[in-house]
Amino acid sequence: MQTKRNQSIYEMTLLPPLESLIPADHYLRRLDKVLDLSFIHEVVRDRYCQDNGRPSIDPEVIIRLFLIQALDGLVHVRELMRQVHVNLAYRWFIGYSVTEKLPDHSTISKALDRFGDKVFNELFERSIAQCKKSGLIEGRVLHVDATTIRADLDRERVNQPDSPDKDARFGHFPGKKLEPGYKQHTIADGKARVVLGLSVTAANGPEHDSAIEVVDEALKHLDAPPEAVCADRAYASGNNAAAMEKREIRLVSPPPKAITYTKDKYFTVEDFKYDEKRDVFICPAGAILKNLGVVKARPNQRLYACQRSICGKCGLKNKCTQSSRRQLKVGANHGALMRLRADSRTESFKKLYRSRAPVIEGVFAEAKEWHGLRRAWRRGISKMRIQCFLIATVINFKRLAAVFWPIFRPYFIILDLFARIWNKLFDIESIIYYFCHSHKKICL
Repeated sequence: MQTKRNQSIYEMTLLPPLESLIPADHYLRRLDKVLDLSFIHEVVRDRYCQDNGRPSIDPEVIIRLFLIQALDGLVHVRELMRQVHVNLAYRWFIGYSVTEKLPDHSTISKALDRFGDKVFNELFERSIAQCKKSGLIEGRVLHVDATTIRADLDRERVNQPDSPDKDARFGHFPGKKLEPGYKQHTIADGKARVVLGLSVTAANGPEHDSAIEVVDEALKHLDAPPEAVCADRAYASGNNAAAMEKREIRLVSPPPKAITYTKDKYFTVEDFKYDEKRDVFICPAGAILKNLGVVKARPNQRLYACQRSICGKCGLKNKCTQSSRRQLKVGANHGALMRLRADSRTESFKKLYRSRAPVIEGVFAEAKEWHGLRRAWRRGISKMRIQCFLIATVINFKRLAAVFWPIFRPYFIILDLFARIWNKLFDIESIIYYFCHSHKKICL
């Protein structure tokens, strides 16, 4: 028999505690168990007047709201507060009752300017410390890479005097498209994919210059340097290789093949033996190429050349150069680059490099698909850092919650059983309450 349900939206009811309405295995419950925000009040103390003015929104509530935004990838604060208004789990997570008035969206937005990115950096670093304490960070192999983030900006207003986002720049996005945006450089541990460090630059920032910065960020959280740092080809430079050698870390990044402007017709730089102690090259015929100083057009490169009299009599000249003498232009850390090229031919190097993509690319995919890293929520590099810190913090806490879930599962099962019993009893009480208040004459 077909029926139609009559909905009663003005029914008076007694609500049980929010605690009993949130499913035992809800992700916000699991996050709340590993979340420690006790430090927030002390960190933001100097950003509030302590003895004057109106009472503020609890800073911990504001942080919890931004964590919700990062967890569920809610781009706009207005949308975030609309969802909190109707979502019981969100209200429970920030400690607000069903009838309690929520903060205005403008108050939440202004808190970003009040707090600044240092507060969210502190939150991120504490998430790393908790992961380390729980044994999630192995620290043996780390993975570095960068990803682009589309700015909230029209293409025509990039780098213009009236631009609402003065920090965004054009960069290469997937598909070789030039779009305005930012670039997040990230380093993650190879064991549980915990994010150990990040930096944010404009989208046109070179990747290799930020590699050392994020590695040093990660080293602050490790007891000893890692055995290796894996990165894609963009990081394979002599400068990076030398910097890693200085830190006693193996760089696993495939270096570019050495070629000349004639490709395979003439000897490449790899056919010349480099004597690092004497700072000279020895050509295939045994002649010496001396250091003549820096290249004028490229101050970061050095020029090496052989004597014209020697090159003119050489029997291998037709395989070496068309000029009167052979010249080589190499970087200041060419010796480290040569060692990197030699190491890239080993099987252990290739095995480590194969482990790179599942770790760091997986972190970026998770951040973009689930937590809103694909596009900037706000404008300016400081706000971009806040977004990146929040998302990285959420990712780390997810790793932590996954570890602690088996420990707390018996507690959640008991809590869920209690909630079911409570709700059964509550149904009877609500019926009596509604009946008495709807039919006062009968009750009296």
